[in-house]
Formats: sequence, C-alpha cells, structure tokens
Amino acid sequence: MAYTVALCCLSLQDAKAAVPFLSAAEAADAPASADSSFSVESFRQLPTDVSAFIDAVRDLNDEACALLKVVAPADFAFSSPLGIVERRDKVGEIWLFLPKGTKSITLKHPQWGVLRDYAFGTKLESRMTYEMRLRLPQAAVVEKHDTVVYTQTIVDTVTVAPPRRVVPLHLYTLLTASMHTGGPSWGAMIAVMSRHGGYVHASTNLRSAKKTVGACNREGYRDGAAVKPYYSGSTHTSEYAVTAGLIHRINANFNVFEGAGYAKQSTAWQLAKSEGGGWLRNDGLTHKGVAAEIGVLFTKGRLSVSASTLTIGGSQWQGCVGIGIRIGKNSVITKPAKR
Repeated sequence: MAYTVALCCLSLQDAKAAVPFLSAAEAADAPASADSSFSVESFRQLPTDVSAFIDAVRDLNDEACALLKVVAPADFAFSSPLGIVERRDKVGEIWLFLPKGTKSITLKHPQWGVLRDYAFGTKLESRMTYEMRLRLPQAAVVEKHDTVVYTQTIVDTVTVAPPRRVVPLHLYTLLTASMHTGGPSWGAMIAVMSRHGGYVHASTNLRSAKKTVGACNREGYRDGAAVKPYYSGSTHTSEYAVTAGLIHRINANFNVFEGAGYAKQSTAWQLAKSEGGGWLRNDGLTHKGVAAEIGVLFTKGRLSVSASTLTIGGSQWQGCVGIGIRIGKNSVITKPAKR
C-alpha cells in the first residue's frame, strides 16, 4: 500500500513539471492576439448633404473644394497627392476639404500603420460631399488576475495647418456718368480695398448756377401771384454731388459699396423779354442736402465697371455708371499659417 501511494505522488509531481508557470510580469508582457490592421469599409457620395456647398472652402486656385467625411477617431492623419486644404475634427468623424479632382488618399495611424493611396474610383467633384467608413481593429480581451487596468492615450502629432489666404490691396479708378432730370453729369470715383475699404465719388454737370431775380414753384407761379408769368422756354440746371463710404468684396469679381455725402441740383427758368428777362429759381425742381449712394462694382481682369443709384434726400434720384481700371495683383496671395 505504501508503494502505491509513493507512485501516485511521483506521477502528480511529473504532471506539474510538464505545465509551464508564468509570473504576473510575464503574463502582462505576453502578446495578445488581435487584428492589428485597419481597412476602408465603404466609400460613397452623399448627394443630399449640402455641407460642402453652404460652408465652401476654396483651394489655392480659388476653386471650391470637395468635402470627405471620414468616420474614424481623431488620431488618424491623412495626405493626398493634391494636398489637404483644411481639416476639421467633428464628433465621431473627421472633415477633410480636398481639391477638386482628387482621386486617392493615404490614411495613417500611429498604432495600426498606413493604408497608402486608397483609390476612390472617381474624381472628387467641387462642392460635393462624400463619406468614408473605416473598419478598425478589434482589441483582444486580456484577462488579468488583479483589479489594476493600465490604459494608454495616443495623441496624433500630425497637424494639418491650412495656408492663410490674404486678399491683396486694390486701387480702383473710374470715370463716371450720371443721368438726372437736368441732363448728364460727369465725375470720378476712387476706391481702395482688400476685403473691405473705402471710396470717394464726385460728379458735376460743369455748369454754375444762374443769378436769379426771384423764385417760382414747380408750375412756374411766383409766390403770391395768381397769374403765371411768361417764360422764354430756356431752362438752366447746375448739379454737383460728393459721396464717400465703404466698399466690400463679395468674391473675386463683385464688390458692393454704400456711402453718404452732400449734393445740390439748382434749376432756373428764364422769363420772357416782356416780363423783363432774368431768371427765376424753380424751387420745385431745386434740391439740396444729404445724399445717399449704393451700387456694385464688377471687375474682370483689370477692367472695372460700376453701377449705382444716388438720391438727394429722397426727392431727386439719378443713376450712375462708370468704367475704369483696377491697380494691384488680381489673384489671392497664400501665406503660411501663423503659429
């Protein structure tokens, strides 16, 4: 019986020796079986998503970009052959504004590696929105015999800084012509601006006011007179206007401007010789006071054309057109982003 018990103990000791034993430190360092690569699960166009149309971002050629929404964590980095104009980290996804015509993109992750030159299968279109979903690796569950769990936060150190778009300073000089009830007036307009600026506009019909011997109303009756005097049929109008204000850049070709100033239009009627001659100021057709002006300025290359409306206190109106040149660089200047 003693001999049988001894044989059983020897068998149990051999069985324990055949099973390897790992310490806690060795168990922590042992590699866990997990998928260590990522892939693109789907790529599609979002025809009803107008994010790229409403919030348009333009590239160095002043073309509106396409928007690629990548459903992935924020620690991913990206690059493409045509560059990435702007990156925005949103909740649950990353917005990438890519130049029109981009055909592929490279995806990078500090832990899972690089997926190089993923082809979209089509060229991205301007102002269109696309979605890319990624299939991420599933980390294996490691069972530990203690309650201490170590976690590591990975921070993406790759920063995609979009370049600064700087609008250069422009000088506009135009010759203008105004039409009103007293005939045409001629003038000049000067504007200085980048995104915003100021302008000055002055016009006159190059005629001085006549020396008058009295006044009449719009119909020609003198004040307090019941009988209308006889006139020779000759009228004389002198007009001038000066306005100044602000001008704003809408896009590469269109600008709008608005301003205020002072203007005066004086009209006189000549009496017949039987009435003693001389001139009467027509108070109904004479206006002076605060003037307001609003208009647009269109530029193509260096040629500039303007159109505006001017009023003297809301009583007298005139339309104005102008033509001239723009002095300064036409294209938008791109500079490195400020750090």
